[in-house]
Amino acid sequence: MRQLVSRLLLTMFAAPLAAGCLVAQGLALTGPSARQQQPSSATPAPPPDALGRETPHGTIVGFLRAAQDEKLATAAEYFEPAAPRHRPSPQQEEELAGELLSIVNQRFGPILDSISRDPHGRLDDGLPPDQELILAERIDPSGFSILLVRLEDQQGRKLWYVSRKTLAEVPRVYDSLRFSQLEKRLPKFLVATRPFAVPLWQWLAIVLFLPVALMLTWPILYLGRRLSDIAHRRRGAPPPVRAPIHKLGPAALMLALIFHYNFVYFIGISLLYRQYYTRVIWVLLLVAFYWGLTRVTSNIAARIGVRLSQSGRMAEGSLVALARRLLNALILVLVVLIVLSTLGVNVTAALAGLGIGGLAVGLGAQKTFENLLGGISILSDRALQIGDSCRIGDQVGTVEDIGLRSTKLRTPDRTLVSIPNGTVATAVLENYRWRDKILARQIVRLPYDLTVDHLRYALDQIRVVLDDHPKVESKTWRVRMLRFADFAYEIELYAYILEHEYNDFLATQEDLLLKITEAVEHAGTGFALPSAAQIVVDDRWKRPERIKAAEEAMKKGRAPGVPGPDDPQFLPETPPKT
Repeated sequence: MRQLVSRLLLTMFAAPLAAGCLVAQGLALTGPSARQQQPSSATPAPPPDALGRETPHGTIVGFLRAAQDEKLATAAEYFEPAAPRHRPSPQQEEELAGELLSIVNQRFGPILDSISRDPHGRLDDGLPPDQELILAERIDPSGFSILLVRLEDQQGRKLWYVSRKTLAEVPRVYDSLRFSQLEKRLPKFLVATRPFAVPLWQWLAIVLFLPVALMLTWPILYLGRRLSDIAHRRRGAPPPVRAPIHKLGPAALMLALIFHYNFVYFIGISLLYRQYYTRVIWVLLLVAFYWGLTRVTSNIAARIGVRLSQSGRMAEGSLVALARRLLNALILVLVVLIVLSTLGVNVTAALAGLGIGGLAVGLGAQKTFENLLGGISILSDRALQIGDSCRIGDQVGTVEDIGLRSTKLRTPDRTLVSIPNGTVATAVLENYRWRDKILARQIVRLPYDLTVDHLRYALDQIRVVLDDHPKVESKTWRVRMLRFADFAYEIELYAYILEHEYNDFLATQEDLLLKITEAVEHAGTGFALPSAAQIVVDDRWKRPERIKAAEEAMKKGRAPGVPGPDDPQFLPETPPKT
């Protein structure tokens, strides 16, 4: 009884005292010095996992690398820890690792880029947050998939492991693999020798199948060509001219790449190497696609150009050629972007960089854009086209090409001159294609020993030649005496020849000049030569019989009643005889 009373009294006095001490201690802890002396409650962060199991991607890639390098004990550490009662032996775990590697290599496509790199995995796949399911990209009759689970290890880290549920299916699926029995029958050195962690027999199969893949394309291409020829004949068109079927083209390259890719997948080469191999195949397929597309655009542009040339629309043909080049350049940019995306480059950042870089390049390449726009304006205005004879500034030649940057002229000396399109667009351009006629202007000199009537007669004979010639424009020709020169009468022959090609003009002018020469000879005279040689050639050019015939013709051509030069009134006066 006394003990009970003493305990009650002790409790009554001790409780308020303890409460006061706690309050005082709480007040003291609120001060800054007390907070500084309070030890930190934050625990240090655990070190990162040396095997890279923080993400599903890291777990799969780490397992594949370890198993491929034959570090099967390390590869088994990516497995979910087994229960103590059912813990398999290390040899069994290593055997499971090798079998799982074979299954992944033969049943899974290039899946590494699709596996989540987030420590939490994919949260939108309908699975619990700590589970990740990796399915084969190809049809697998066994329905095998890899289930990853996220568990906490002894250091408190959340790591991803290959689940025991998946490992339980490995032996059954491994027995159904295609090459599990084949490797047992092959010579040991082909299986045991593993350059770059891949069996030697697989390397040999990959190399030997390259020519086989090319030969497999030939019957397919042959059949495609025959069907195309039949379709052309039904339309009444001749079959197109093609290169020999054994030559490598874009179609053959694409088919060979597809055959080889399927073969590599079929033999079950390492998934890690197949991931890089797939990227190489994609790049080569894009190259073949661009190669084939440029051929298609070239053929289409050639057909359109032939039709436009047949209809005389040459300028539109040059525009088609320029449009084809711009289209090929655009396709090339798209192919390069796709290749960069295939290689893992961030295309969005690349496009942003291209935008900023394009602005800088645009400021520094103003002349290039000026030439590009100049070429477009030349073709759109129909100022020039391929095949035109023209004069650009002081350069004369035939247009051989109108490119994105320059126009190329073939000069009469057979040299090739490149003129920037910006210069062509602003230069004085003389295009000979648009002329419908060519001017022929000649100066003919007749000797001073001709009488006036004889001179008129010679001029009339020349006019008859021009008036009768079918290639001389009848409304604009003229034959006029211009001046009294030092040693002859100068006669101007001015006529437009109805030819637009210069070679045809020269032939017609030659024929006209020969006929004028004949007309002058039939008029009983000739062309004057310098006076120093006049005495020597007088007898050569004066022909009495033609002079007499010309006088008779002049008498007949004179109107009746008009006195001739021998009329008495024209005779010189004589003084009367005394």
